[in-house]
Amino acid sequence: MRNLFNIVSAIAVSLIALAAESHAAAPNAVSTLEKLRAYGKITLCADRDLLPHSSSKMDPPGFDVEVAQEVAKRLELGIDYKWVAAFKGYRAIRNLYSNDCDIFMGLPNDEEFLEEARRLDVTDAYYTGGFAVLLSKDAPSFDLEDYKTKGVAVDIMTVPDFRLHERGFERKLYYGVEKVIEAMKAGEVQAGLVPALEAGWAAHTKTDLGLRVLDRTEKQYIYPMGFGLRKSEQDLKAAINDVLRNLEESGRLSELRRKYGVVELLPEDGTPPKVANQPVETKVAEAKPDTDSEKTALEADFPSDAKSLDEGRKLYKQACYKCHGPKGVSGGTRPDVRKFKGDHYDMFAVVQAGRLDYGMPAFAEYLTEDEIKQIVVYIKQLPPPEDDYKKH
Repeated sequence: MRNLFNIVSAIAVSLIALAAESHAAAPNAVSTLEKLRAYGKITLCADRDLLPHSSSKMDPPGFDVEVAQEVAKRLELGIDYKWVAAFKGYRAIRNLYSNDCDIFMGLPNDEEFLEEARRLDVTDAYYTGGFAVLLSKDAPSFDLEDYKTKGVAVDIMTVPDFRLHERGFERKLYYGVEKVIEAMKAGEVQAGLVPALEAGWAAHTKTDLGLRVLDRTEKQYIYPMGFGLRKSEQDLKAAINDVLRNLEESGRLSELRRKYGVVELLPEDGTPPKVANQPVETKVAEAKPDTDSEKTALEADFPSDAKSLDEGRKLYKQACYKCHGPKGVSGGTRPDVRKFKGDHYDMFAVVQAGRLDYGMPAFAEYLTEDEIKQIVVYIKQLPPPEDDYKKH
C-alpha cells in the first residue's frame, strides 16, 4: 500500500511539474477584447420592444442600444443583437452566463445586486437611474409626503412598492409605467414613484399630458446603471469604462440622454426638486455632422468616394431594390428608405440586424460590414423625397 502511495505521489508531482512547464512555455492567454476583435463583433442582449431602452425596429433604437452602438464603434467592433424578454429578470440575464451575448445594458452597479449575481460584474454608470417622482399635470405639490394618504402609484413588486408600504403610504398598484400614466390621465392618481427612464420618456413623448418628472428622490431609490458582463472579463470592463469616460467628456452621452428624456436623479438634500424633463425632438439623430472632425470620422467609417458609391448602388440593386424600389422611391413593398430619420450608424444597425417584425432579414448573414456601409452611403446621398411625395 505504501509503495502504491509513493507511486501515485510521484506521478502527481511529475504532472504538476509538467503543467507548470507547459504554462510557462505557453503564450499569454488571449483577452476577451482580442477575441471579440478577431470575431469582429460584440453581442448585445436587449428586449425587442422596450422603449426607451431598446427596440428591434430601430426607429428609434432606444437609449441602451444607442449607447451600446457608440461603445462598439469606439472599440472598433460591429454589433449583433440577441433579443430577450427583459421582464424575465435573471432568466434574461442568464444569456450572459451561457455566452449567448457579451453585454446586457442597464444593470445596477449596486453591492446587493452584485452579491446575488456572483458571476456578473457591472461597468461604470452611463446614466444615474432608479425611481423618480412622476406627477400629473394637476398635481398640487412636489412633496411626495403630501400624497401619503391620497395614494402614490407604484409599479407593483418593485422597491418603492415595498418601501412605501413599510412607511405607511397608501399605494396604488399598477403593472408598468403605461398603466400609471393611464391612471393619471383618468384622474385616478396624481403622483407616482416609478422607473425614472420610463417616466422621462413618457413625459418627453406624451407632451399633451403635461406630465412632470422630478430630478430629486430619496437616495435609496437611486442606482448607477452600467453594462452587465461576465466577472471574468475584466479587460472588456476596463475598455468599456475608458470609452464611457470619452463619451461623457465629448458630450455624446449627454446628447443621448436629452434625446430620450433621461432624468439624471439626485439625492434629496433639502434643495427643492425641479422638473427634469424637456420636450423631446422627434428626429432620431442628426444625419449630418456639424464639425470638421465629425465629418472626418464619418468619412473614415463610411467612405463616400465614387467607387464606394458605385459599389453601394450595385449592392442596393441586388439586396434592396425588390422591397424598397428603385433609388429608394418605395416602388416595392416597403417604406421609402430616403425618409429614414437616423444617421449613417443608425441605418447600418438596421440593415445589419434587420427588422424581423417587418419581414426584413438581418443582412449581417449575407453581406460584409463594408458592403453594408456602401449601401448606407449610397442611400444617404439619394435626393430627398419631393414635397408632393411626402403625403404618401
